[in-house]
Amino acid sequence: MDRSHPPLGISVVSGIWLLMGLLNGAQTVRVVTTGPVSSELLLPLGLVSGVSIAYLVVGIGLWRTRSWAWKGAIVLAVIGIVGSFLQQPVGLLIALLLLCVGGYLILERDQFLSAEGAI
Repeated sequence: MDRSHPPLGISVVSGIWLLMGLLNGAQTVRVVTTGPVSSELLLPLGLVSGVSIAYLVVGIGLWRTRSWAWKGAIVLAVIGIVGSFLQQPVGLLIALLLLCVGGYLILERDQFLSAEGAI
């Protein structure tokens, strides 16, 4: 389903995903540019970079109400909820936000039905 303007709630969720991708990307750039990067940080930086790109791609897909973006957003919400518990106490707020976003997407999954009718 391709629309020029998604519903307001989906626009907000798309914006949240884009913002998370940009913030994670900015953190990665900050770590890399502050000095030499140790070999222990290469794997975490790679993972954060990959997740940042995924957030950006899924955010654009949500804006365009693509069915693959709905699936990706649910996966990223679950990953984000699990990962947020490592960032106490702010992580609880992030987990709550992601839980609300994931719940909203599940309730609004009909917006992402493809022309074939399958998600």
